[in-house]
Order: sequence, then structure tokens, then C-alpha cells
Amino acid sequence: MFTLEQFRSYLEAFFPSDGMADHALNGLQVQGKRDIVRACTAVSASLVTIEEAVKQGADALIVHHGLFWHRDSFIIEGTKKNKLQRLFDHGISLFAYHLPLDKHPEIGNNWKAARDLEWFDLHPFGCLNGISIGVKGKVRPCSREALKNRLETYYRHPAVCAWGGVEEIQTVALVSGGAHKTMIEAAQQRIDAYITGSFDEPIWDQAKEEGINFYALGHAATERVGPMALADHLMKVLNLPCLFIDVENPF
Repeated sequence: MFTLEQFRSYLEAFFPSDGMADHALNGLQVQGKRDIVRACTAVSASLVTIEEAVKQGADALIVHHGLFWHRDSFIIEGTKKNKLQRLFDHGISLFAYHLPLDKHPEIGNNWKAARDLEWFDLHPFGCLNGISIGVKGKVRPCSREALKNRLETYYRHPAVCAWGGVEEIQTVALVSGGAHKTMIEAAQQRIDAYITGSFDEPIWDQAKEEGINFYALGHAATERVGPMALADHLMKVLNLPCLFIDVENPF
């Protein structure tokens, strides 16, 4: 068992801000009970996620996408009010770590996935506001189709691909979530394949024009990695019961 302040201090040290500019509020977003006995992690603080945290008897919920973002309205109403009310009613503390969870070198959405996928010669990649949140590296030479199959198996999600580059893949880069525009940075670095979560109409032509292979595996799917790893970390390191709440989201 930990006090809320002890748990908060641990998470703040584990996810240092490093002066990072983010469009989300990172850290404690909602204060709950004094003591943390059980926790849950999830990708997003959706109402379904919060209801499941209530069902699990969680004292703390740690997510990648929290409730408070820069330029949000200051008015608490509608769905946001309902979510906050459920947290208040059950004394659940809400923590959110956006870019810090993407870039974490141990359990982050990008570095953890790269190691799981057995990439090597890893380096920071994907510059956002002066800080690299993704990762690039090398793979044992494989076909574009083989890489697609490997990614789909790992993320448990179908890939949307735009193949404009070489047929044999040797270099790769990854930025999870909604980072399809970062494909251009990968192309400029002559990387064979770029992997992210989202895609948009221009990517189809840009991949061919820039000579790069593009893979989109789903925003939510590519950002399950960090919250799942965080739940394991809290159980192993802090001996804190912690469950990853896997909410269906095909986008």
C-alpha cells in the first residue's frame, strides 16, 4: 500500500517532464483516496474505462490520454462532468502521461515495442518540440509483407499500408499514435519503413513520392504497449496489484 503522495512522487520520478512541451496535462489530474491499494492502467480515460476501474475497485487509474488538454474549455459539463463524477464518487485518482509515456526508454509505447519486435541499433527518432519521442533502428532483412505480418501479430490489429519504398526492409522507424505526418522525417532520413498508428489521405501519395513504405496499425493499438508495460512494472517493482484495462477501440 502507498499513500497518494508516495505514489504520485514515484510516477513523477518515473516519467520526468524534461522540460517537454506537451498539449496535455501530465501527472495527477484528479485527487482521490489517501491510500493506493490497487491500480489500473489504460490507453484513454473513456467512460467505459472509468466504469471498469470502478468495477475493479481501483484507487488509481493511470492513462495515456487523460481528461485535460490545453485549449480545452474551462467549463465542466456533459461527458467530462460524468467522468469526473464517477472518479469523485469512488475516490479514484486519475493520472495521465501523454508524451512521457510515448518516449519512456523502458516501458514506452515506442522503445518497448522496438525491443519486443527485436529491432537493433536503436536510436531516438521523431522530433516533437525539440524532443525525440519515437525510435528508429534496424531489422534483419525481410520483405514488406513479412514486416506487415509481424506488426499485425504484435499489435493485434490490421495494418493499412502505402508501399512506396524498397521491397526489402532493413531500416525502420516508429512513432505510436497519431503521428502519420512524421513519415516525411523518416523519408528524409532514408528509412525503409515507417510505422505509426494513424493515417490520412495525403499519405498514400506522399509515401510513393518520398520513396518510403508506410504502415498504420491503429492509434489505440500502438498505444496499448506502454500502459500494459506500466501495469507489469508497478506489479513487479512496487508489488502493487495493477490491471491493464483493454477497451475495444479499432481506431
